Amino acid sequence: MKAKQHNLVLIIVLISMVGYSQNKIKQEKISPQQLYTWQTLDKGKRTIKNDALLLEETQGSDGYFLISPKKYKGDYVLNYKVKAMSESAVLITLFSVSQRDDTGKLDLPKNDASPKEIWEWRSSLEHYNLTFNNKSHGNKPFFFKNISPFSRGFYQSLPKNIVTVGKWYDVEIGKTGTRLWFKLNNTIVFDVQDCNPLTEGHLIFRISGTTGDKTIFAKAAIKDIVISYQ
Repeated sequence: MKAKQHNLVLIIVLISMVGYSQNKIKQEKISPQQLYTWQTLDKGKRTIKNDALLLEETQGSDGYFLISPKKYKGDYVLNYKVKAMSESAVLITLFSVSQRDDTGKLDLPKNDASPKEIWEWRSSLEHYNLTFNNKSHGNKPFFFKNISPFSRGFYQSLPKNIVTVGKWYDVEIGKTGTRLWFKLNNTIVFDVQDCNPLTEGHLIFRISGTTGDKTIFAKAAIKDIVISYQ
């Protein structure tokens, strides 16, 4: 009888260990060297300095994109540190980015694409758009879901900007079930329920400066990227 009880306890322990292993959070850490290899779009340059990747627009740029080579599916939490290094550096994170077709690919515009063509490409994608430090664009931080060029699932904004140039910030972007959130220095900024969430897509970091009468190139640094998922 004691042997049977012992075996039963052992089986329960083993089942618990398997369940724990299956639910254990995995972390993908992306180094500056790995980030440097991501696909870029539009005119800019990237430099590894110390433990961070510096992104900078160059002449003729209308925003500089850094695009993940892989897609991220389901629920995950993205953490990273970012620092705006010029007054014009609008900081943009697009996630769950995908084309509205069944190809599973992400076709990019040509290298010589015009600003209008890049805007049309970006607005045609399904994605979540988180934009902050956009004072130089005469705007405030906002967060929206892009379904098509003519449709948004939700749109939220703040009454004032929340980023100071030259200072490192801890960013957290989360996607769990129908909940989406954005934290800055561990403070909730946006917290949204999306009843029909996007299920997978690429991750894109973008910086954008000012154009027109007074062109100021965007420059920013990013480091300590960690993506956590089950």
